Amino acid sequence: MGKRGPKPRFLDVACPNEQCNLFGIAGKGNVTVYGTYKISSGKVRKYICHTCGTRFCDRTNTAFYDTRTNEEKIKLALKMAMRGMSVLGIAEILESKPSTVSTWISKAAKHSEKVNEVVLKDVETPKVEMDEAWTFVGKTLPREGEYEDKGTWIWISMAANCRLVLSHVIGERSQENADQLVSNTAKRLRSMPLFVTDGLRLYAAALRKQYGKLQPFAPTGKRGRPRSPKLIVDELLQYAQVIKMRVNGRLKKVVKRIIFGKDIDHKMISTSYIERQNLTCRQDNNRISRKTIGFSKETAELNNQMTLYFAHFNYCRKHRALKYRNEMGITKFNSPAKQAGLIDHVWSLQELLTFPYYKTQTH
Repeated sequence: MGKRGPKPRFLDVACPNEQCNLFGIAGKGNVTVYGTYKISSGKVRKYICHTCGTRFCDRTNTAFYDTRTNEEKIKLALKMAMRGMSVLGIAEILESKPSTVSTWISKAAKHSEKVNEVVLKDVETPKVEMDEAWTFVGKTLPREGEYEDKGTWIWISMAANCRLVLSHVIGERSQENADQLVSNTAKRLRSMPLFVTDGLRLYAAALRKQYGKLQPFAPTGKRGRPRSPKLIVDELLQYAQVIKMRVNGRLKKVVKRIIFGKDIDHKMISTSYIERQNLTCRQDNNRISRKTIGFSKETAELNNQMTLYFAHFNYCRKHRALKYRNEMGITKFNSPAKQAGLIDHVWSLQELLTFPYYKTQTH
């Protein structure tokens, strides 16, 4: 029989109900525990918010919510997926259904998107590199002649100094997707850095649209149609391209071209980091490896895989190029998000999957 008297109040737990007056605010004493229940991983504590009456538990708003499987098994499946194993292979090893494994990846990807909205913002970086990697989805390749644009492309933007992946977009090589990538990237930056891409013309139009303003012209009083407003690019915008010229498949010449801005250091005009990142993605993900039969059958599944992969890469994965020495002189490695100052330590996968992104304030 439990102890009588008032229930303990958990000051580090916030109400997840968006309609509550204390939504996301911890430390107000409005949340108390009212029991536990057992799962395969142990016990889960249940809470109640006395402000709005919402009942929730430790798993609410996490990647493990509404799952009955042991958490360690789910994390093992996600680690295997991020290291290139197929869904069928993971399901066979863990003795689960392929649809169940896909559900775990989908839940983890949706949770990662919420974490990015809260953590991945106000990034300070001197240079952003953007590129696109070709892949395909489905059982057949695009017809010959449609390869350049009609296939499935993974658009990626990265803060070069800390190797932080800022955003990704999956779709055809079109102006709409280029605009989306640039818009998503700009929302996560604190200031305007130097943008560097390959010679694809879509990037220049997307940057002009994102950082440009329409300048109207005063009426002249003369006959005829008035002059249309002109799109003026921000004077602070700096954008350069690296154009590689090949002959018979071999690199012959590299041209660095400045599109917007002045006084740009030519040593900064490079896309080597994003190209190396593309290689890492192909190496780790069987879905986008070249000459493989492990490709995704649906675009949504590919997007879930890449969302989870990039979140784990940013927050949990130690990068060997981001090394430092601690107080004892021992060499350590940072994750990109820690190097960028977004988090105070390298997260574990458990921390990523259970991060309370809805908790906004603590009093």
